[in-house]
Amino acid sequence: MLAYFKKYDHRLWILCGGWVASSVGFSLSIPFVSLYFHSELGMSLTSIGLFLGVAAIIRAAAQGLGGELSDRFGRYPLMVHSQIVRSIIFWMMSYSIYASWGFWAIGGLLILNSIFGALFQPAANATVADLVDVDDRIEGYSIVRVAGNFGWAVGPAMGGFLASHSYSLLFVISGFMTLISTIIIAMFLRGIKMEKPSEEKSRFRDIFRLRGNELIIRHALLLFVLYLVVAQLITRFSLYSVDFIGISKVQLGYLFTLNGLIVTVFQIPTTRLLKGTRLTIQLAMGAIIYAVGYTMVGALATFLAFAIALTIVTMGEIFISPPALAIAANLAPKGRTGRYMGIYGFAVTAGWSMGPLLGSVLLDLFKPNFIYSWGIIGCLALATSIGFFRMTRFIPAHLNLKSNTNKL
Repeated sequence: MLAYFKKYDHRLWILCGGWVASSVGFSLSIPFVSLYFHSELGMSLTSIGLFLGVAAIIRAAAQGLGGELSDRFGRYPLMVHSQIVRSIIFWMMSYSIYASWGFWAIGGLLILNSIFGALFQPAANATVADLVDVDDRIEGYSIVRVAGNFGWAVGPAMGGFLASHSYSLLFVISGFMTLISTIIIAMFLRGIKMEKPSEEKSRFRDIFRLRGNELIIRHALLLFVLYLVVAQLITRFSLYSVDFIGISKVQLGYLFTLNGLIVTVFQIPTTRLLKGTRLTIQLAMGAIIYAVGYTMVGALATFLAFAIALTIVTMGEIFISPPALAIAANLAPKGRTGRYMGIYGFAVTAGWSMGPLLGSVLLDLFKPNFIYSWGIIGCLALATSIGFFRMTRFIPAHLNLKSNTNKL
């Protein structure tokens, strides 16, 4: 075990510590926002989904900008300053709920929080690429993913209990956890050496150029559709399971905790088991697993069935996240890792944030026949699996494998 820790730069483990704190802060409160809007403010599911869809566009644009800024000005200052601002915004959200300022104040602060979170994420992802050799990137991303999901194992369990008593208190604690993340990063991660950019002049508009970026754009488009599917786990599943099926908020917290624990325990062993399997094949298999899990959510409506379905969905999550990041990092030209992480983040964030709009519309459209709405989500997952299988032909083998010695 000690040898495994020594294998990686010690600053990767420090980054993991900051990631845990930030993840606890986020997962403690954000999954319960849609419940607050629906149960406390009386908003319709479609209105909630529309708001989150607008937030998606803004957050996705911030992801692309964040990646470019991290290449130009450095990962460290962007991570530190964005987390400081997020802490303050969490506390402002807490007061706005306490003072009953209503949807526009809370929603505006939520969008601001998501913008600064979007600036933080590509810088943090690019930092992993700075600290880990190319051959070890997928395992490096697996490690930070375990850290983040350990936070997910803790946060929702606390949040489910607190949401039953005080929504305002959720955001107070979220602010303090984000501040702890800031302190860890600020104290220990200064001075990480970035890969020097190429001599070619770079402009912001180059982010949106297709020429030379064909593979990352193809990857991003598939990820956008896939993360429309992935996003159903937070807002849509929360609303569906609590408001339509009738499980308690505490039980919902337990389900999210189960999700985090499964990733914490099985992410690295699964990554090692899949060593030598092309990254695109891993993504395709993960999408198929998602299709099975979400179809089960729509077909069965008990807490135990949800726990089993969520276990299946979480295994799909384990399959897709590290290879999706590793492909983006591997495709990046010299000195443009941040930009490619921004493109990756743009696609993932757009999918994550527009997914709730799709999910809410489908819930409204097909209720009470929920199997159809979840079945449509499953079909989207299957479509992306086909796309990733086909993409295998276009990515050079040395960029699509952890090692080039064993091919699937």
